[in-house]
Amino acid sequence: MISFIEKSERQEKFLQMIKFVLVGGVCVVFDMAIFILLIDFYHVNYMVANFSSTILAILLNYLISKVWVFKSGKYSSKVEFIAFMFFSIAGLLINQGLVWLFVEKVMLEPKSGKFLAILLVAVFNFVTKKVFVFKG
Repeated sequence: MISFIEKSERQEKFLQMIKFVLVGGVCVVFDMAIFILLIDFYHVNYMVANFSSTILAILLNYLISKVWVFKSGKYSSKVEFIAFMFFSIAGLLINQGLVWLFVEKVMLEPKSGKFLAILLVAVFNFVTKKVFVFKG
Protein backbone atom coordinates (compact mmCIF):
# COMPACT_ATOMS: atom_id res chain seq x y z
CA MET A 1 0.00 0.00 0.00
CA ILE A 2 2.77 2.46 0.90
CA SER A 3 4.68 1.72 -2.30
CA PHE A 4 1.51 2.39 -4.32
CA ILE A 5 1.11 5.77 -2.62
CA GLU A 6 4.78 6.62 -3.16
CA LYS A 7 4.51 5.59 -6.82
CA SER A 8 1.38 7.70 -7.24
CA GLU A 9 3.10 10.72 -5.65
CA ARG A 10 6.13 10.28 -7.93
CA GLN A 11 3.85 10.07 -10.96
CA GLU A 12 2.02 13.21 -9.86
CA LYS A 13 5.31 15.09 -9.42
CA PHE A 14 6.51 13.89 -12.84
CA LEU A 15 3.24 15.00 -14.46
CA GLN A 16 3.55 18.36 -12.72
CA MET A 17 7.09 18.74 -14.09
CA ILE A 18 5.85 17.91 -17.62
CA LYS A 19 3.07 20.50 -17.28
CA PHE A 20 5.57 23.06 -15.98
CA VAL A 21 7.82 22.43 -18.99
CA LEU A 22 4.89 22.73 -21.43
CA VAL A 23 3.66 25.96 -19.85
CA GLY A 24 7.22 27.21 -19.78
CA GLY A 25 7.59 26.42 -23.47
CA VAL A 26 4.44 28.35 -24.32
CA CYS A 27 5.62 31.28 -22.21
CA VAL A 28 9.11 31.20 -23.76
CA VAL A 29 7.60 31.37 -27.25
CA PHE A 30 5.33 34.21 -26.12
CA ASP A 31 8.23 36.02 -24.38
CA MET A 32 10.57 35.65 -27.36
CA ALA A 33 7.86 36.72 -29.84
CA ILE A 34 7.16 39.92 -27.89
CA PHE A 35 10.91 40.53 -27.46
CA ILE A 36 11.59 40.12 -31.19
CA LEU A 37 8.59 42.28 -32.09
CA LEU A 38 9.83 45.05 -29.81
CA ILE A 39 13.46 45.04 -30.97
CA ASP A 40 12.99 44.25 -34.67
CA PHE A 41 9.81 46.17 -35.50
CA TYR A 42 9.69 48.92 -32.90
CA HIS A 43 13.47 49.28 -32.42
CA VAL A 44 13.18 49.24 -28.63
CA ASN A 45 16.41 48.88 -26.65
CA TYR A 46 17.03 45.19 -25.93
CA MET A 47 17.02 45.69 -22.13
CA VAL A 48 13.68 47.54 -22.22
CA ALA A 49 12.29 44.91 -24.61
CA ASN A 50 13.52 42.13 -22.31
CA PHE A 51 11.92 43.71 -19.26
CA SER A 52 8.61 44.30 -21.06
CA SER A 53 8.32 40.89 -22.69
CA THR A 54 9.33 39.11 -19.49
CA ILE A 55 6.68 40.93 -17.43
CA LEU A 56 3.99 39.90 -19.93
CA ALA A 57 5.27 36.31 -19.94
CA ILE A 58 5.25 36.26 -16.12
CA LEU A 59 1.57 37.24 -16.07
CA LEU A 60 0.70 34.59 -18.66
CA ASN A 61 2.71 32.02 -16.71
CA TYR A 62 0.87 32.86 -13.50
CA LEU A 63 -2.54 32.42 -15.08
CA ILE A 64 -1.70 29.08 -16.68
CA SER A 65 0.28 27.79 -13.68
CA LYS A 66 -2.50 28.61 -11.24
CA VAL A 67 -5.11 26.81 -13.32
CA TRP A 68 -3.18 23.88 -14.75
CA VAL A 69 0.25 23.19 -13.21
CA PHE A 70 0.13 23.76 -9.47
CA LYS A 71 -2.68 23.08 -7.03
CA SER A 72 -3.49 25.97 -4.78
CA GLY A 73 -1.64 25.61 -1.53
CA LYS A 74 -2.53 26.68 1.95
CA TYR A 75 -2.40 30.38 1.10
CA SER A 76 -5.15 32.61 -0.31
CA SER A 77 -5.08 33.53 -4.00
CA LYS A 78 -3.98 37.05 -3.06
CA VAL A 79 -1.03 35.78 -1.01
CA GLU A 80 -0.14 33.27 -3.75
CA PHE A 81 -0.17 36.04 -6.36
CA ILE A 82 2.03 38.31 -4.23
CA ALA A 83 4.50 35.47 -3.58
CA PHE A 84 4.42 34.48 -7.27
CA MET A 85 5.18 38.05 -8.31
CA PHE A 86 7.91 38.44 -5.67
CA PHE A 87 9.81 35.40 -6.95
CA SER A 88 9.03 36.25 -10.57
CA ILE A 89 10.50 39.72 -10.11
CA ALA A 90 13.58 38.15 -8.52
CA GLY A 91 13.80 35.89 -11.58
CA LEU A 92 13.30 38.93 -13.82
CA LEU A 93 16.22 40.73 -12.16
CA ILE A 94 18.42 37.66 -12.60
CA ASN A 95 17.26 37.45 -16.22
CA GLN A 96 18.01 41.14 -16.83
CA GLY A 97 21.50 40.73 -15.40
CA LEU A 98 22.19 37.63 -17.47
CA VAL A 99 20.92 39.22 -20.70
CA TRP A 100 23.16 42.24 -20.11
CA LEU A 101 26.12 39.97 -19.31
CA PHE A 102 25.60 37.80 -22.39
CA VAL A 103 25.15 40.76 -24.75
CA GLU A 104 27.68 43.23 -23.35
CA LYS A 105 30.44 40.96 -22.05
CA VAL A 106 30.07 37.62 -23.86
CA MET A 107 29.06 39.48 -27.04
CA LEU A 108 26.07 37.33 -27.91
CA GLU A 109 23.32 38.70 -30.10
CA PRO A 110 20.40 39.93 -27.88
CA LYS A 111 17.98 37.19 -28.99
CA SER A 112 20.53 34.47 -28.17
CA GLY A 113 21.41 36.10 -24.86
CA LYS A 114 17.77 36.34 -23.87
CA PHE A 115 17.04 32.73 -24.79
CA LEU A 116 20.04 31.48 -22.81
CA ALA A 117 19.01 33.61 -19.81
CA ILE A 118 15.48 32.17 -19.96
CA LEU A 119 16.87 28.64 -19.82
CA LEU A 120 19.08 29.42 -16.84
CA VAL A 121 16.36 31.19 -14.85
CA ALA A 122 13.79 28.40 -15.49
CA VAL A 123 15.22 26.24 -12.69
CA PHE A 124 15.01 29.10 -10.20
CA ASN A 125 11.43 29.79 -11.29
CA PHE A 126 10.26 26.19 -10.87
CA VAL A 127 11.86 25.68 -7.47
CA THR A 128 10.62 28.95 -5.99
CA LYS A 129 7.08 28.47 -7.28
CA LYS A 130 6.93 24.86 -6.14
CA VAL A 131 8.50 25.39 -2.70
CA PHE A 132 7.32 28.87 -1.72
CA VAL A 133 4.23 29.78 -3.74
CA PHE A 134 2.06 26.76 -4.45
CA LYS A 135 3.12 24.52 -1.58
CA GLY A 136 0.30 22.50 -0.10
